[in-house]
Amino acid sequence: MDQPEDTTTLSTRFYRRKAAEARRSAEEVTTRVVKERLHNLARDFDRLADAADRAEQASDPLRVNNTSTAE
Repeated sequence: MDQPEDTTTLSTRFYRRKAAEARRSAEEVTTRVVKERLHNLARDFDRLADAADRAEQASDPLRVNNTSTAE
């Protein structure tokens, strides 16, 4: 059965990209209410990305402490 690689990583990247898009859009609008809504949307996308990242780490315990210390 073929399954996409790093589905959670893709979700994390997707949500981070959407958060960045919302922030860029917020910079361009002049209406305070719309700007506030876009900032809230960006924060929501960041939270979804954080949750996806935590889910990925929980499903792959070796990845949690997988930091490179090679110099």
